[in-house]
Amino acid sequence: MTVVCYEKKENTYPLTEEAELIYIPEFRGTVPRKRRLERLFVRLLRLSRGSFAAVSFMGRMNELNISTRLLDRAVVCERNSPLKREPERFPETVRTYLAADLTVFQSETVRRLFPEEVIKRSVILPNPVTVGCMAAEERKKRIVNIGRLVPQKDQLDLIRAFALFLPSHPGYTLSFYGEDSGSYGDEVKRECSALGIEESVLFHGNVKNIHESVMDAEMFVLSSIYEGLSNALLECMMMGIPVISTACEGSTDVIEDGVSGLLVPAEDPEALYSAMERLADDPVFREKLAEEGKRAAEPFRAPDAAAKWEEAVYSIPGRKRWLKR
Repeated sequence: MTVVCYEKKENTYPLTEEAELIYIPEFRGTVPRKRRLERLFVRLLRLSRGSFAAVSFMGRMNELNISTRLLDRAVVCERNSPLKREPERFPETVRTYLAADLTVFQSETVRRLFPEEVIKRSVILPNPVTVGCMAAEERKKRIVNIGRLVPQKDQLDLIRAFALFLPSHPGYTLSFYGEDSGSYGDEVKRECSALGIEESVLFHGNVKNIHESVMDAEMFVLSSIYEGLSNALLECMMMGIPVISTACEGSTDVIEDGVSGLLVPAEDPEALYSAMERLADDPVFREKLAEEGKRAAEPFRAPDAAAKWEEAVYSIPGRKRWLKR
């Protein structure tokens, strides 16, 4: 297996020894020239590896996959909500997916955004999820959020909800794990200071041992305005940490409100605050939620999920339509 990436970043997840990691060179010149060279590089890579199928994730890689395919299959994956992420590029996204042999979605909610021609050559596949540990038996007064500090994740409203929560729940902390995007991260930190809660809010950045870092948390909160399906949410559910999520794409597919987690409207700090208060004040309900959350996350365990991915990719018919052109 060959893994192709654009940017050289520290791997969030370890790769197996069988995986070959290759970065696309940073070509010089005009944007059109760089794009041509990128396509040539990937096309030659596919030829040299005798590729059966290329599976791509995210917009730019999906477009590169389609534009460089040869006799192999082109599988594109939608990991977000494109109408909310980049609505102006949605027609281009549709064209890309129409040209694919298979489109993989994370939720039915997102798949329904696309025309029937895309839907009929698509499948919903679970994220393969692995956790390094289970939740600790002894929990601390910790609320955690995992994700990049970006407007999509709406950590600003989580800060505002925590400011409502903290006066009646002293001793709690709110921890953020994830890459700081810069200007939005600065805005979040300024809001903490403006609300007078900066001493109770911690920013940890990226950490290697994320599961060990959050295992003693009392609850996990996903405050996103939109998602594809949050891996962090699934991981915390699998660990046995009670979860609160906005009713965004993906979350509504895996959480039964009040049973395996709590769902609240997006961009509603008071609703988030009420959900946090409900969990903090009712340990019995909290543990029931955690147990049901573990059961709901079970289908996403890596071995089962990976088998479904393999079955879907290897069942794609040969590309006869392309050969007749």
